[in-house]
Amino acid sequence: MPTSQTQPRTDSAPRSGRAFTRVIRRFVRLGALEDVKRLLDRMHPADVVQTLRTLAPPERKAFTDILLAHARAGEVLADLPGAQVGELLVQVSNERIASLVARLAPDKAADLLRLLPEDRLVAILKLLDERTAATLDRLMTYGPETAGGMMTTRFLALDRHTLVGEAIARIRSEPDAEMVFYLYVVDEAMRLEGIVSLRQLVLARHDQELLEIMNAKIIRVRLDTSRGEVADVISRYNLLAVPVVDAGNVLCGIVTVDDAIDAITDETTREMYRLAGLNTEDRIGTSARESVRRRLPWMIINLATALLAAWVVSCFEASIAQVVALATFMPIVAGMGGNGATQALTVTIRGIALGEIDFSSARRAIFKEIMVGIAIGIATGVLMAGIALAWKGNAMLGLVICMAMIINLFVAGTAGAAIPLVLKWLKLDPALGSGVIVTTFTDCCGFLSFLGLGTVFLNSLK
Repeated sequence: MPTSQTQPRTDSAPRSGRAFTRVIRRFVRLGALEDVKRLLDRMHPADVVQTLRTLAPPERKAFTDILLAHARAGEVLADLPGAQVGELLVQVSNERIASLVARLAPDKAADLLRLLPEDRLVAILKLLDERTAATLDRLMTYGPETAGGMMTTRFLALDRHTLVGEAIARIRSEPDAEMVFYLYVVDEAMRLEGIVSLRQLVLARHDQELLEIMNAKIIRVRLDTSRGEVADVISRYNLLAVPVVDAGNVLCGIVTVDDAIDAITDETTREMYRLAGLNTEDRIGTSARESVRRRLPWMIINLATALLAAWVVSCFEASIAQVVALATFMPIVAGMGGNGATQALTVTIRGIALGEIDFSSARRAIFKEIMVGIAIGIATGVLMAGIALAWKGNAMLGLVICMAMIINLFVAGTAGAAIPLVLKWLKLDPALGSGVIVTTFTDCCGFLSFLGLGTVFLNSLK
């Protein structure tokens, strides 16, 4: 849902989020709580969210105590990460939460209520008026990762026989409606029949019916359409909003462009965190103890894969003892393979996320990354061979490292492209686990190829 366009007052308020943070931090330290309240009146909710993210824990506690009693608390809570909102709602009474959600758009209110335990949720719904409670209860039946969970029910839908003049008057009488750039045309059963843009409405004669000017070719999504697909539709067709319909084509709500942007941002963040083996709730403001609890299991898995690579190296201890130069160049081969694999992995996962790669084009994508890996392996391998020759004065050592880099970058391209596709085929998240698996492949194959070739040509390397 688009946020309020009311701009923060700038006559006496700081002009940037950083300035807000500095001033609030100073007020909190001085105990000037009334000044903090007055500053909140002048701040845009987005600036309040940014301030909360940058305050130190003691400062954040004092600031949130003031914020939760402020009239704009609901707008701020709606833009905070779920885990942080859940922690804050524990401090708020049911009556206060009911007051906050009653002033929010239905989709944002439903998102807040989903974070509450069942007993509190039931109690709060009882405190709301019957119509609001029914709307929120219905929205919460849809999964948060679906179009039904994203949509707002504040939209304008009119009968197809409505006159243009009447439609304009209706828009003026509905200040709370979302996204009035589009007007939805429905029949008596609320089945979606067409869409009229604000531009069409303004240019039409007042005595024309909506049926005459509407566009019947409608881009729509279903209630169970995934969040990512909804965002993709809005982005692909440059829409400000997309209607959400049920199986019978009944208009249930709309998803606006700002919610699509949030979905894209969240998905990008999730993929980035998963590639690094991180939980998306692990933030700068997360306590050290909680971050350790979330990161340690994944680091133990990484340790296990590192031990596997160490075992490969241990198999060639005798060769390393005879030609110490092998130990000098060994990390280069593994490191280059890891970098190449990360590049292939990133391109492939992004292609999967954007729908550019499916199983029909998987072979072409894998072959392309293999060819890129081999080409980069040849180029960097020849360069490294020259460096090894100049450094150690051994042409055979240069040849060994060149061949090992070609082999490892071939493996890097293959693994970086194939592993996420295999995980997708197994209906697993391609981003989660790909990094560890690919790194294991390139480390082990890098050490095995370089040290293995070094052992084969050991007599020439001495």
